Amino acid sequence: MSGSPWLRPEAHLQPLTGGRLIDDGKEIVNLDQLFECWRIEVSNKKRVGSRIGLVSNIVRRARKDNKLRFLFSFRLAQYLNGKGGFWAARARRMQQKLNLKYAVDIDLGAVIGPGLRIAHLPGVVITGHARIGRNFFIRQNTTVGVKTLGLDHYDLRIGDNVSVGANSCIIADKLVVGDNATIGAMSLVNKDVPAGCVFYNKREASTSPSTPPHS
Repeated sequence: MSGSPWLRPEAHLQPLTGGRLIDDGKEIVNLDQLFECWRIEVSNKKRVGSRIGLVSNIVRRARKDNKLRFLFSFRLAQYLNGKGGFWAARARRMQQKLNLKYAVDIDLGAVIGPGLRIAHLPGVVITGHARIGRNFFIRQNTTVGVKTLGLDHYDLRIGDNVSVGANSCIIADKLVVGDNATIGAMSLVNKDVPAGCVFYNKREASTSPSTPPHS
């Protein structure tokens, strides 16, 4: 599993009320991480540069693309949610509006490293118990969720550079998908996937001649 700071060992994570996670007393998504996500996911700038220039570039690009608008707003909502109190309540309202507008339900408590990409927006669902590394590529009508509700602990981890095909489900209470894994379209994943592997469910196609109607 990657050593990315976005996927810290469980020993360093402490649960907060509402399912959020902190690391050594600090929120997972701080201001520096927010701008890092915006730069990689929304902006086309390769270098960090000034924040004023970065924000200008982000806003200009987000106006032209609904996927970029969603990523911009979702990352902002995650940051506000981490501040707690009034801002967390505001973030939850933002999330509800995003769900209705874009038909995407990614919980604000999900830990997702920079580089999140969504091929097509509708139908993407990610639980707040997921811990996902950098450069996660997810396609339409795909769910990353838990199998059993109400457990005290979940361990649903996805490494760096993982790609998930359309119409797939990753469902488990404890599961690890390794770095650089590829999940094929229309797959059900309920067990570990080793790093660098291609996972898919075997499907067989068959054809048979049609029977002409009786006269």
